[in-house]
Amino acid sequence: MAPFTSESFLDQLIYNQRRSIQYYLSFTIGLVMLGGMVIVFAFLSPAWFTDVNIAPDVFKIAGAFVSSLSGFQVREILGRKEKIQTFETFKGHLISLKKSPKSERIKTEKQFEELMWKYIEKATLN
Repeated sequence: MAPFTSESFLDQLIYNQRRSIQYYLSFTIGLVMLGGMVIVFAFLSPAWFTDVNIAPDVFKIAGAFVSSLSGFQVREILGRKEKIQTFETFKGHLISLKKSPKSERIKTEKQFEELMWKYIEKATLN
């Protein structure tokens, strides 16, 4: 097997996906906190608003801001989790492939490597 289809390579790909999930999760939490601060600001400072109709608009804008931007992050997180599951499946298949007899392994290794590289290419471009 090529070094790029080893267990350590797959472990690195899985680690990278998990780290990306942490970044997306942090960003999502930050967006929710920012939206919450805007709502709290609008709620606690009605004296600053000369027009009574402005406060409900601020609530609507903050709610839309949080829900729309956080939704994009959740979609990314789910996509990354799917990639992790695929890489873990590849890793499990690679481990079972290494345990198989060498005569059966040669053809299967090449097919497995091609399949894995096609998926990695597709996952990288998306």
